[in-house]
Formats: sequence, C-alpha cells, structure tokens
Amino acid sequence: MMKRKIFTFLLVLGVAWSLHSCDNNDDESIAVPVELQSTFSAKYPNATNVEWENKYGYYVADFYDGHEASAWFTQEGKWVLTSWEVHFNTLPDPVKNTIHATYPGRVDDDDTEYVEEATGVTYYLIDIENSEIDVKIRADGQILD
Repeated sequence: MMKRKIFTFLLVLGVAWSLHSCDNNDDESIAVPVELQSTFSAKYPNATNVEWENKYGYYVADFYDGHEASAWFTQEGKWVLTSWEVHFNTLPDPVKNTIHATYPGRVDDDDTEYVEEATGVTYYLIDIENSEIDVKIRADGQILD
C-alpha cells in the first residue's frame, strides 16, 4: 500500500512517470552510487534495515528509523521526499477532525504516512477506505490538492 501511495503522490506532483523508466525493479542488489549512499547516511544516520530499489526511475531506500520509512532520490542522487508510516490516532487533532468530518467512518488507521518533501512541504497522506483516494492534509487540517 505504501508503494501505491508514493506513486500517487508523484503523479499529484505532475511527475510524468511515463517519461522515466517504468521498470519497477525490486532486486535488492541494485548498484547504488557511493555518493547517494553517503547522502542517505548523512540524512538518516540512525536508519537500519536499509534496502534499495529502483522504482519509476528513482532510487528508493526503504528503511527503519523509529518507523518504517521510504526515501526517494533522483538518478542524480538528489533527495526528493521521505515518507514515514504513522498511526492515524497519533495525528494532530485538526487532521483527525477534518478527515472524520470529510470522510466519516472511512479511515484506514493502519495506512497513514507523514511525508516530507525536499521543497520543505510536509503533510500527512491518508488512505480512505473503499476508494482510490489518498488525501494529502497539512498538520493544521487543511486538505491539499
């Protein structure tokens, strides 16, 4: 489910994945440039269980750092975003209130992520049950496009 959310997020950003390699290579032995590994280690020094994949033209590091997480990097090694799995019940009250009011009874408590983009934008990505909707919402409860 996390892979689908990240892919949806990239589409929302307008990334035309069709312009990139559509190879979703789950081979854990992919060659990751040393510079990228260094960048990742500097950004996430406490990361454990790191596994690299190549998804939709991006290097993706799945790892554990208090929560399950995924960090996305361009082929050039530039960090794009990181998402962490979180439980819905731990979200700020404005987020929970907005989601419950907008999508009553349709929250998947186990499928919520906190996302930090390289642009500095942060938000929660919440899967709405029985739909193909993933809602992006800021900590203040504002739903993003």
